Amino acid sequence: MKVRFHRTYVVYKIRESSFAAFIGLLAGLAAAALDAAIVNLHRLVYSEAFLPYAHTALLAVYASVAYSVENRFGTPGLLLALKYLQENLVVPAALWLFKFLGVVLSLSVLPVGREGPAAFLGTGLGQYLALLFRVPKGQLGYWGTVGAAAFVGAFLKTPLGATFYVFENRFGKVLNVDFVINALAAATVSYTVYVALRGAHPIIPVKGEFDWGIYDLLPAVVLGILTSGVAIAVKFLYELFKFSASLLDNWMKPLAVLPLIWLLLAVAQSHDALHLLELSVNYRPLEEVASTLHPPEVLLKAIVLEVLFLTALLSFGYPGGIILPLIFIGAALGNLVAHADPEKLPIFVLTGAAAMLCAAMNVPITAVVMIAEMSHRTLIVPEIVAVLTAYFLASSVKLLRR
Repeated sequence: MKVRFHRTYVVYKIRESSFAAFIGLLAGLAAAALDAAIVNLHRLVYSEAFLPYAHTALLAVYASVAYSVENRFGTPGLLLALKYLQENLVVPAALWLFKFLGVVLSLSVLPVGREGPAAFLGTGLGQYLALLFRVPKGQLGYWGTVGAAAFVGAFLKTPLGATFYVFENRFGKVLNVDFVINALAAATVSYTVYVALRGAHPIIPVKGEFDWGIYDLLPAVVLGILTSGVAIAVKFLYELFKFSASLLDNWMKPLAVLPLIWLLLAVAQSHDALHLLELSVNYRPLEEVASTLHPPEVLLKAIVLEVLFLTALLSFGYPGGIILPLIFIGAALGNLVAHADPEKLPIFVLTGAAAMLCAAMNVPITAVVMIAEMSHRTLIVPEIVAVLTAYFLASSVKLLRR
């Protein structure tokens, strides 16, 4: 038996992994800048009572103009990213810039998600860097996927969950270990840069006991039933709003739904027990439902409001994602079920969040991993670094029998 060291393979992997890490570095910096802009603009907008309404009017006009210039502006970020990745096309720079500014304007005032825009922005970033370094055009989809995982990993503070999220949505499963390794490396670097600049606090801060027994599985089944029912309602409302929007010219869509947005804003501000309008800024509603039992009527109002916000905004072309709203809805349902056993509040909140994410998006692995990462500051990054190092070194050496 002899040992063979694959020098060519090692050199190639070092170059490939270094490029993935570079994408992660720039994605982390871009995500941190985007987050800072969103947080600061949110503080400014909510410093006066009338400003949120003026800001949403400005957002509607901006979206209308962007629609007029780029008719793909209103397509949800994830779907748009998948289109360019699957067809191996380069994201147009004008569309990327429109989306970037639109995300700042939208997330600073409205309770929508982060991951869709992040996937699109990361896709474009990965492709632009690949073009800059003269990577073969056939690899644009590859590096665009790596960029998407890196940007989502930073923007949602879930490097492993982001990698699974991108791969489950693009391929339906996690496959091609080398591909996953590069995406995971980029996501880990971007996450590390992001938390160094913006803070490492968990998105769903939970405290308390996490011991569970056989009898806790029944409430988990109940949560599965509730979340699947709400997921069906969300999809139905989205299709209903989407059909209504299809009757209008693209540039009219953001303006037509503006009165409904103002109405939802007014209701949200008058029923602000859970601070719903801070969901995409500092995740405060998730902290509220994860730490304290709330009256059922408060939870139900917040769920209905969030469902209406989510479906109306996305179907009429406003920038935003769906993961944070879905997690909040599931966590609120978990808070509702926890009235039967208040000591198990953390378990039911996390269970509801994962179930809702899976029911609405059909991404079971992503749901479990992402909620675990969002709720605990674990050793996930040191573990990933050790795994990447071990995989790289072990795969560079082969034992051959004579």
